[in-house]
Amino acid sequence: MYYNHTSDTYDNQCSITSDFTLLDAIKLNSNTPLTLGIDEVGRGSLFGHMSICGVILPNDLTGELDKIDLNNTPLKLINDSKKLTEKRREQLYDEIDKLNIASVIVDVPHDVIDTVNIRQATLLGMRLVIERVIEEYPSNLLNVLIDGNDTPRLSKRFEHNHTNISTLIKGDAIHSSIACASIMAKVHRDRQMQRYDALYPEYKLGSNKGYGSKAHREAIENFGVLPEHRQSFEPIRSLL
Repeated sequence: MYYNHTSDTYDNQCSITSDFTLLDAIKLNSNTPLTLGIDEVGRGSLFGHMSICGVILPNDLTGELDKIDLNNTPLKLINDSKKLTEKRREQLYDEIDKLNIASVIVDVPHDVIDTVNIRQATLLGMRLVIERVIEEYPSNLLNVLIDGNDTPRLSKRFEHNHTNISTLIKGDAIHSSIACASIMAKVHRDRQMQRYDALYPEYKLGSNKGYGSKAHREAIENFGVLPEHRQSFEPIRSLL
């Protein structure tokens, strides 16, 4: 399913972090096919931004987890980030950061989520990840694989690249590139929630990561709604 993107109104409100250090060597041979795996974290959170990450791994580390051998690599324990302990995710984040050819993380802020709705915000973040990679590697050999079943439509200035975009349901537990994107997105956002936890200790954001835990909901009732809470989400909306 395509999202018919008609405006880049919210692009500049999103934060983009990227690393293309190892992509420079690949650029010398534009005939090299690459796979960009994409996943998000924070979609169901009541607080703060959502993070969408894209990762390109070396081709020998790219593929479905039951079809490639990662046993003798630092990535041997990758899987859906939600199934890993926080300590394991942190360790894998560092390994993925060293090994990946390219990575992009887009943070879509809470006010954009409230304005365009969570689905459109997710697709906005996915589009920005893809377009940021195309800016560095404008090759029709770039294959994009997105976790889930929703696909963004690229902006007009990128449509001529004919980038192959496909989806994979539960891809974070199936494909190595999506699994790594899931881990990087999760660790990136969790670290930011730790910083918010220092600002708002009553809300226990370091432990609940902004999701609707009992402690978080009780804090909202007792201490009120914060500026970074998503006002379109319940129970926030009913309290305003």
